[in-house]
Amino acid sequence: MDDIALSTSLAKTGLRLLGTVDATEPLIPPTLATFASSCTTEDGAFGEAVDLDDPRVREEANSEWYRLALRAGLFSGVDRRFLVAVNFADSGPHQWWWVRVELLDEWDIVGAGAASGILGNGPCRPSFVMLSLDGGIILRCDVGQASIDFSIVLEPHHAQTLLRHGEWMVVAPRVDELTRAQIRRWLGSHR
Repeated sequence: MDDIALSTSLAKTGLRLLGTVDATEPLIPPTLATFASSCTTEDGAFGEAVDLDDPRVREEANSEWYRLALRAGLFSGVDRRFLVAVNFADSGPHQWWWVRVELLDEWDIVGAGAASGILGNGPCRPSFVMLSLDGGIILRCDVGQASIDFSIVLEPHHAQTLLRHGEWMVVAPRVDELTRAQIRRWLGSHR
């Protein structure tokens, strides 16, 4: 996906594209950060859910996303910049990495964002992972059987679930070399 198409898609969700993060940055790779939903309270994780049957599911889920993002420190009320995982592959295997974005005054992460294909698979079917600028907070969202589920992990470099899964991924033959290198870089930067 080129920058113009990405910028246009993100703008529909209420996010301004600020640029792509250098792939050599020692940030947790998006493919590993998606496992935030597997983390426990011992990993520094917590979460919330919004019932899919709620007649105001879009409004409630958007409100919950914003509340959790502020509470966890994904961004602040003053500085609303953070990272979003984006698939850069036009076809074939996914190539996920981070882009820097800023939350605009008008936004719809769960509705228009999910419908854009960047943050999900259709309106009110979000599937995304976000990261604070310093890499210290993961916000993961996905749809379960009956709810939209939000997972937060504080200080992911201390989350044993993520560390163990990362160690497994760096030797897994089905994980591409770029992702393995990114995981090794992240693991190495926190030891």
